[in-house]
Amino acid sequence: MSTSNSSKRIAIVGGGMTGLACALELAKNSDHQITIFEKGESLGGLSSAYRWEDVCWDRFYHVVLSTDAPLQEFLAEIGVADKIFWRETKAGFYGNGKLVSFSSTWDFIKFPFLSPWSKFRLGFGILRSSRISDPAKLDKIFVRQWLTSIFGRRLYEQFWEPLLKSKLGAARERTSAAFIWATINRLFGARESGAQKEKMGHVKGGYATILTAASETLNNLGVTIVTSAEVVKVEAVEGDKVSVSFKSTDGGGEAQLNKETFDEVVFTTPCPTILGALESHIQSHSHKYWENLDAVEYLSIACVFLVLKRSLSPYYVTNLLDKQLPFTGVIEVTNIVSPEEMGDKHIVYLPKYMPPEDPVQEMSEEEIYIEFIGALKTMYPDLSDDEILHRRVFRERYVQPLQEVNYLQRMGGFQTPMAHVYVVNTSMIYNSTLNNNAAVTLGRECAHEITHQD
Repeated sequence: MSTSNSSKRIAIVGGGMTGLACALELAKNSDHQITIFEKGESLGGLSSAYRWEDVCWDRFYHVVLSTDAPLQEFLAEIGVADKIFWRETKAGFYGNGKLVSFSSTWDFIKFPFLSPWSKFRLGFGILRSSRISDPAKLDKIFVRQWLTSIFGRRLYEQFWEPLLKSKLGAARERTSAAFIWATINRLFGARESGAQKEKMGHVKGGYATILTAASETLNNLGVTIVTSAEVVKVEAVEGDKVSVSFKSTDGGGEAQLNKETFDEVVFTTPCPTILGALESHIQSHSHKYWENLDAVEYLSIACVFLVLKRSLSPYYVTNLLDKQLPFTGVIEVTNIVSPEEMGDKHIVYLPKYMPPEDPVQEMSEEEIYIEFIGALKTMYPDLSDDEILHRRVFRERYVQPLQEVNYLQRMGGFQTPMAHVYVVNTSMIYNSTLNNNAAVTLGRECAHEITHQD
């Protein structure tokens, strides 16, 4: 990109989907010079890909829903919208040693874990919940209290509590009702209004395809992408500028400390890394904004990634009513991705989201694998070790921001109290679950705010 005296230099810290969407939107203005700093060796963050032999797929599971308009617009802008493959999906439930389908009205009627009255209350309650347009009031109510009022105590204990326990662990007791409303609303929206059948999509080649296309598009727009670059300090400097200090480990050698000056800095990383980079400023400029960022609690994830010789079930996701199983669910991604695309192999994820006090936090990767595989074999006793072609355990510390009661009133805007510094990250996702459609939406909104202030 050609430069001029009027060009505005903007640094984006973090090369995940939020950062990429923000960069793409900002780069549409030819007066913007954009630099992305990504501490990993490649772009993507939680959406980065993993390769084993001829299998290349996402480290963590992602889907595109038909209602994900911003994400689909982003995919169109980077030239991969025509590679979205849609498939009708099925869901299952496991409980009392049984695996059953939960994919149609007839499945719902036959559902063996609930009485006819409980099923009526469940269906009516989900319909009622999906019609709530403004969940602001739910932010002030604990999830247990709200679900019990809508579905009744017995249904909460039989159905909702096991699902919340597997998803949030002990943190469910301090989570607001807005969290489960967002979950219901997103999944209900994936169903076609007539047939009530769930459809999900993926880009052929997974996020490896998306990230490659995004990188090429941004490069063509003049965006500079710096990987293996961890931003460690951001400071105000003379001339109404902001300096960015970053450790560069490109090439695998000893880390080098570098510094560049920008007109604006946009953080898209988790709150703890932002507070660390701005520590010197925050210590001398206390503000409620920084206190609210510091109060955000994250759930981490440990996810067993399996490559199998065969399919386990016809379900994309198997929800768990068995409170003894150690993972959140069983996600068999090759039920929405053709096994032929994987060389006739099958990919299964066993994720566990957990608060800091969860015992799994202290377990080694091998210990996690042994415990999770042992539990998986209680669900599928005929699964043999020689059918597991490959396995990895992926872990991330800051994943799902915990939406506690009164979370909404603590959320700040993109503009921080520090001049020319912005924050846009997953802690700002509201009225939605953690997903890339929400991440792209936030990135674009932040870019628009910056552009309108030019």
